This record gives sequence, C-alpha cells and structure tokens, in this order.
Amino acid sequence: RLRRAERVLNGFVDTFCVMATKLVKCSRVVTYLPNLRSAVIRCRAFSSTTDTSDIHTIEPDDETAKSQTVWPDNLLGPLGPQDKRFPLPGSIGPCVTSRVLSSEINVNILQPSVFDPDSVLPKLSSQQQADIAEQFLDSLDEIDVDFMDTTISSPTASDKMEYRAHSCPTLLRKEFRELFPDRNIMEGDLTVVTISLKTVNDMTLWSSEVEREREEMLEIFIQGSLEICQAFEDSGYWADFIDPGSGKPFKGPHTNFTLFETDERYRKLGFEIQDLGCCKVISHPVWGTRSYIGCLFTSASIDNPLVTNINESR
Repeated sequence: RLRRAERVLNGFVDTFCVMATKLVKCSRVVTYLPNLRSAVIRCRAFSSTTDTSDIHTIEPDDETAKSQTVWPDNLLGPLGPQDKRFPLPGSIGPCVTSRVLSSEINVNILQPSVFDPDSVLPKLSSQQQADIAEQFLDSLDEIDVDFMDTTISSPTASDKMEYRAHSCPTLLRKEFRELFPDRNIMEGDLTVVTISLKTVNDMTLWSSEVEREREEMLEIFIQGSLEICQAFEDSGYWADFIDPGSGKPFKGPHTNFTLFETDERYRKLGFEIQDLGCCKVISHPVWGTRSYIGCLFTSASIDNPLVTNINESR
C-alpha cells in the first residue's frame, strides 16, 4: 500500500509540475529602439498580405452555366423550383469565385458530426490530477512570475523606446479574457507586447509640461500601435491594443472591463506599481517613473518574424 501510495503521489507531483509549467511558463523578446517609428518600420517590413497564389478563379463555360440555371416558373411564381445556388430571398446566394472557397464550403456542408467519447466517459486519473493541479493554482491569490530577463542588454543614451513581447501563459490569459468578449484568447497563441516610451518629465508630478508630454505620448502610442496592429492583420493575425486614455481595447467591442497603466496586472509583465497615497504610478525597471507605458495583444506567436524581427541587432 505504501508503494502504491508513493506511485500515486509521484504521479500527482509530475502532473502538477507539468500543469504549473503550462500555466506560468513565458517566453519573451525584449529590445530597445530610438523611437516607436523604428518598431513600426521593422514590423511592417515583415508584414505581408494573404498569399493568393493557390487561389484560381473559376471560369465556367456558357453551356454549364445554362444547365445549372433554374429560371422562375411563370405560373407557379415563388412556389416554383428554386436555384439551390441562390437560397436567400431575392435570388441571393454566396459568391464562390475560387476553388479554395468552394472546397471549404463543400467540406463544411458534407462533414458529418464526430462523436466525442471524452464528453460522456469518466475522466482518467491523470486528467483528474491535472484538473486538481489547475484548481490549486487558480486558488492562489498571486503567483510570483519573473518576467524579467537579466541577459538582455541595457538601453543606450539614444534609446527612447522599449519593445517587450511576452508569450502569455494560461494564468494571465484568464485575467485578460474579459477585455476581449468577442474572442476566445484561452485557445491558440497569444502574445502581449508592452511598449514603453521614455519621458523627459517625472510622471509622479503634475504640471502643464507633464500634461502636455502625456498627451504627446498618447498620440504617438496610438498612431504607432495602429500601424503595428495593421501589420499583424495584413499577415492574417488578430491584433488590438489598450487605449491608455480609457483603459479599454481600441478596436474591440465595448466592455466594462479596463486595463489602466496603474493596474496591478502590469506587475506580472515586469513593472512596478507605486502607491503615492493620493494616486498610483507605474514604474519602468530601467527608466523608473519617467516612462509612458501601453500594451498590445496579438494572436501571432512569440517566434513569429513579426515579433522576433524587432529584436534584430541595429
């Protein structure tokens, strides 16, 4: 019995370690650049529109088109036979102009439903252990995840922008999913990009100069983030960024959930949140409170050229 209990315990520990790695493990790409425009140029250099080399238009001959056409019956009118290619009212139907799209439609129509035995059969012991490990991690108030990489180079005097990309682990996805109600970010790749702009003024103070610089940084961040998101979208990936002014996704649908720059979740992205009593301020690990910080989300993986190209040597 002791040996059996030991085997069960070892299996649970192994499963717990695997689940912990899956939930917490994170890869990152970090680089420093003179300004945000440099990051936009590098990102757009690797963006490309969808490859259409395998798409061929169909040019049906006149005889085939005539044989498939079902003309309205003069006597029966709307009760007569309909052309199956135009099932909607007003003889409207989808425009299938490529073999690729046509094959996809046919597959979706003819593909039968597949029975999933896992949905009705009881879970295996290993699956139960995995669920227990995940519930245990979910019950923790906070897990200290070190997102800082001590091997990265320090910025030079001319560097005014930091680009830091994280592969988002499951633990953080659960905290960000409410920001994007129209997407399931729990599945597939998800990369979080933080963009830090070095400021002249200390953001812990308030003055007309600080307010003016914040407005300038906001305009620079939004304009640059729009172009970076467009570069991702041109390559077939989803991308959106958080508007620092409202704390909500800039391009997504309305949501009541926010992510302001002083949100505690930024701690798990490598920043510090300082409580000054009257207010809070975010602190960059290198530039401190002389920084303006925003973040961007994309479905591109951390090893995608759109992400890794930013980190190439200057």
